[in-house]
Amino acid sequence: MSAYEDMKVDESPSLRISRAVNELLDSTGTVRSDALVTADARTNDSTFVAPTPLSWLRASQTRTDDTSRNDQPRWIGSEADSSRTGIVRRYSEQRVTQARARSDKLAGFRFTHKDNIAVKDYPLTAGNPSLHNLRPRLTSPLLTAIESAGGAIVGANHMAEFALSPTGHNHWLGDGVNPRNEAYLSGGSSSGSAIAVASGACDVSLGTDTGGSVRLPASFCGVVGYKPSNDVFSTTGLIPLSESLDTIGLIASNAVSVRTVADVLFSDDEVVPTDVRDRLDRPAAATLTGFVHLSVSAVRRTCDTAVAAAFIAALTQIGLIDSKEHGTPGASPEVDYDDSDLNRRAVIVVSVEAARNVGRMLDWNWDRLGDQVLSRVSRGTSVSAIEYADAIAERRALQSEFIESVMGKSRFLLTPTSPIPAPKSPSSLNSADPEQRSDYMRASAYARTINYLGLPAISIPLPATDDATSPGLQIIGRPYDDRALLDSAVSLSKMLV
Repeated sequence: MSAYEDMKVDESPSLRISRAVNELLDSTGTVRSDALVTADARTNDSTFVAPTPLSWLRASQTRTDDTSRNDQPRWIGSEADSSRTGIVRRYSEQRVTQARARSDKLAGFRFTHKDNIAVKDYPLTAGNPSLHNLRPRLTSPLLTAIESAGGAIVGANHMAEFALSPTGHNHWLGDGVNPRNEAYLSGGSSSGSAIAVASGACDVSLGTDTGGSVRLPASFCGVVGYKPSNDVFSTTGLIPLSESLDTIGLIASNAVSVRTVADVLFSDDEVVPTDVRDRLDRPAAATLTGFVHLSVSAVRRTCDTAVAAAFIAALTQIGLIDSKEHGTPGASPEVDYDDSDLNRRAVIVVSVEAARNVGRMLDWNWDRLGDQVLSRVSRGTSVSAIEYADAIAERRALQSEFIESVMGKSRFLLTPTSPIPAPKSPSSLNSADPEQRSDYMRASAYARTINYLGLPAISIPLPATDDATSPGLQIIGRPYDDRALLDSAVSLSKMLV
């Protein structure tokens, strides 16, 4: 049965949405409001104005977009095997952004980028093949900064369609395959970024993280994934999913490489605005020291056994708890907190903004979406405007409350990156299985709240389990304390080797 068979097709969109909102909120006393909506339905539907498409994207008109001056291909499509290689498009030109060389700080580094981050006049599909004919009018300043520092940009990455899957699912290109064990998925939505780094196809990749989409695939593939504080890196040239929560992040095989690339980006005026750099350079209060970690009891309650065991072993090795077997608390403070309301608010913001952004990219033709993404985007059309406005308005206050009540006097918070190990591959994934559906929703539990709160975070790999996959340790920092966060990741990575 199709997703639309249970709808009244002759009913107006505004009536269907109104009913969905009431069901979503379990509203009461709706008789009068339903009558008013019904009376105004024709007017409401006829006056709807769709948001305009992105002005910096345009359709390719001539073959000159696709060839260099000597009529050689500028890129080679590799969509067919992108779910395994992580590369959806390989660049033939040595300098794709044409940036003027200013240093050699990134010489020797090979870079890829998620296929929602623009290079002028190159394809940009956001994981949806129907966008293959679009060409950006501009280039992401992050890519320009990388090439101007000597980095080589070698290709664009496979990704979850419109960045809407924590598992790496893509209806059109195939689901991202975990290079450490093909029985598992790569995680998403920056699936190809993690695959390319973990398989050695590149050294560093740019991904995007709206609710964990850099940290999750990095964790599942056993590499490092860094999400900066919100608003640190420019999102110019990014196809948005949720403009309130989107960040561009870095995936690399080790924390030192992430730190090296981040230093170059931090110093570029086009990447980081001056006022934000001032905050990055401002030292944290001297009273803030050390770590607070999610309590052993909370981890055992909320995480799969293998993840809990890896996290407890890591805390023991770092010296934050005294006994791996029993999780005996040590000198470091531990915390147990309920972030269900923060998770709910994050989902509300992403759902509404994704519906708007995906809709305008596809000219409101939902048939161009895969089923899983369509089901997620459609939620955004039935979220109450009041709930969305409240979620946006309360972010700053909730950030302060979280820092005070959870992080306290500690500089960093440690949690597992995800409460679940790498998700199973499509061959063993049963979408009707309630337990597996629950896992899908649980995957981002520790990650999406960090985007909502605007905090920086990084995932570093823990020792591999028997199936060769690796849980991740998430280090969460305070707003704009990114430099110290990256230094901490380098130090902890050395301790956990």
